[in-house]
Amino acid sequence: MSRGKFLIAAILVALLQTAAIAGIMYKRAHEISTGQEVILESRFVDPRDLFRGHYVILNLNVGQLENATTEIDFTFKRQEDVFVELEEGENGFWVARKLWHEIPSDHISVFIKGKILRTPLKKTDRYQINFPQDRYFAPKKRAKELEKFRRDQQLGVILSIAPNGAGYIKGITIAGDRIYDEPLW
Repeated sequence: MSRGKFLIAAILVALLQTAAIAGIMYKRAHEISTGQEVILESRFVDPRDLFRGHYVILNLNVGQLENATTEIDFTFKRQEDVFVELEEGENGFWVARKLWHEIPSDHISVFIKGKILRTPLKKTDRYQINFPQDRYFAPKKRAKELEKFRRDQQLGVILSIAPNGAGYIKGITIAGDRIYDEPLW
């Protein structure tokens, strides 16, 4: 291959990679800015990983649902996708209303997509659901601050929910006050 053809091929590959990354960034920014905003109550845990840095595990309350009080469309199995129908609660946090296998075609509600980790064995057990936005990476100082606030006050995770159930972290609240907004870029 001649030097000129190699240079053209390298430029094309670089342009394709740049376009792919730009597409991913645009999709995320679009979903954050146009999705339905909901605030979910969270119980934070602050792990530290030598390879990943500091992050906060977001233990969303809608991920731990009582079998006796949770309405479902029909039985779920482990590792199965689930759509949690949300409704705004009394204290400003959104709560789970019902679990679905797929979003109903005639829906007007907000749904967040997760995966069933554990199904209840008896009436008193819980559904445990994992959501893709269960980790929030933060600098060491910020992660430690969030851990302190977790002990002292109510923490909320602001999500932007797309029509297909995908959720993107948009910000964080403490005691109802918005303390952080995720930059679009």
